[in-house]
Amino acid sequence: MLTGAGMLALLALAAPACGSAPTTPAVDDLEAQRQLALHDSVLAAAAATALTDPDSKALAAALDQVSLERTEHARALAAEIGRAVGKSPADEAESTTPSAAPDAPAPTVSQVINALRSAADSAGKLAIASSGYRAGLLASIAAACTASYAVALVAQA
Repeated sequence: MLTGAGMLALLALAAPACGSAPTTPAVDDLEAQRQLALHDSVLAAAAATALTDPDSKALAAALDQVSLERTEHARALAAEIGRAVGKSPADEAESTTPSAAPDAPAPTVSQVINALRSAADSAGKLAIASSGYRAGLLASIAAACTASYAVALVAQA
């Protein structure tokens, strides 16, 4: 009987650790992801624009696609933020895209790849800490960023 009571006590201590549900990332975390997506979109577009060599046409097209995807990520995150704070997407003010500094040198493909790698890592970590739709959204963003830097850009570079 004493052994059974000891096992029950161990089970009672271990159960909360195993059964805890993932926490939902704060809206601030989602806003940080949205800003990161907007930044990456501008970075990829600027890198594509800088590629004027005819041999770089495929790479420029891949960078343009990355820019479009990251813009879509920002829109999806804005919609989720709006839902979380109780606003419909129509209530959300139109976001402004950050502009690159006019005198800054054009970003390189390596800079875009590093930004995407960082975005994939941070979105993946948030996905693990999330549940439901938000976990799926963040995981798909992480997967898209990974595919962009590991497949689309590397294959073209």
